[in-house]
Amino acid sequence: MELEQWSSLTAKQEFKISEESALAELKRLCDYYDVDIDETTQEQSQAVNQILSRLRKSFRAGKLELKEDDNGLSVVQHLKNNDTLAYRELKGADKAKLSAAGDDPVKRMHYLMGLLCGYGLDAIGKLSAADLRVVEALSGFFLVLC
Repeated sequence: MELEQWSSLTAKQEFKISEESALAELKRLCDYYDVDIDETTQEQSQAVNQILSRLRKSFRAGKLELKEDDNGLSVVQHLKNNDTLAYRELKGADKAKLSAAGDDPVKRMHYLMGLLCGYGLDAIGKLSAADLRVVEALSGFFLVLC
């Protein structure tokens, strides 16, 4: 059975920005980190497609925005409780610290995003499931494409 039959179960989402604007923000993020989608391996293609699709939808819904200043590019997440989390620019040292998170891919994603927001792993663990979906897509971008 095709998944399309279940799409009516999903609430229709109202978007705050256009598809073109969301794609422009996603391109800006990819350009900033010098990501070349053409370098994606066949094994990565499904995951990369899902990551980019979720990020595009998050930008459209106003859940993510990019801010650039003298410190680099940060990604601001607008949470369901109306708070925000700002994830600073990813650095090589951040990826080097991932060994402390062990081999569990979910723990590595949460650990990285805790580092980038400055509040640690506990802050990520306190997010709602909907907010966590956005965080996991963003961390997937950093871990798979950067």
